Amino acid sequence: MLTSSSRYAGGTRRGWRVGTSGVVAYAAIALALTANSPAQEPPATPPPSPAVELTYSDVHPGEAFFDAEPLPTVSYEFSAAEPTDVRVELVRAGKVRRAWSEPAQTPFVRHSVSWDPTDGGPDHGRFTFRVGPEGGVTRPAGSFRLRDHEFPVPGDHSYGDRFGAPRSGGRTHEGQDLWANCGATLVAARGGTVQAKGFSAALYGYYVTIDATGTERDYFYSHLAGPTPLGDGDRVLTGERIGAVGRTGNAQSEGCQLHFELWPHGWHDGEPVDPLRNLRRWDTWS
Repeated sequence: MLTSSSRYAGGTRRGWRVGTSGVVAYAAIALALTANSPAQEPPATPPPSPAVELTYSDVHPGEAFFDAEPLPTVSYEFSAAEPTDVRVELVRAGKVRRAWSEPAQTPFVRHSVSWDPTDGGPDHGRFTFRVGPEGGVTRPAGSFRLRDHEFPVPGDHSYGDRFGAPRSGGRTHEGQDLWANCGATLVAARGGTVQAKGFSAALYGYYVTIDATGTERDYFYSHLAGPTPLGDGDRVLTGERIGAVGRTGNAQSEGCQLHFELWPHGWHDGEPVDPLRNLRRWDTWS
């Protein structure tokens, strides 16, 4: 029953309390409400991933260059009972850097996915392609090494005058000289856009400057045997031929060489830096 007062030490407190009959009544009401409420459905279980087995995979080239061709590509083939949505992942240092969703791919047929490193992300390092069903587990399909530069003289060469060497008129040497055979091929150390080209009889002879892709750097090549085949504003890829080793300008009395400069914030914007450490690193794999 319900009473309107309750005793406590020191006096009477106004309020309500539930007697035995009230407890029974409340229990009956709660049971009725529960019976009339809609049934709770169990959470839906996601469908299992389709059974997919990777039966063939290959990654080529094994060594790729930033802003160059061919692009890193994974080729793969898989077995399955029906066309399957496939996920391809590009992983570096345990982190997915890029992913592709390939819908309704046919089993037992060769497929491929290519990655353009200039789309963003690291410009060098070891990468792994992984392939598997969409929503399921991906498996390693092969790895490749991405290089950020190529050495500008792919043939025989040696190292000449250093950066900072004194020059006439109080000047200092602003690059690194690389001795090579006259007419030897010169390539772009890093792809980009031709920013300037020309001829300087007093100093550089035939020269070309390339604004590198994915960086503020500019690369300056001089003493070319003749004019570069590239035009102002032309797009050039890493490793693409830009001219030949020569002895034009003030190199006529020295011998055939490439004078190479590295400008971290743009040609004639700021100061050049010593490129020797970079050149020696690029030389180890080119």
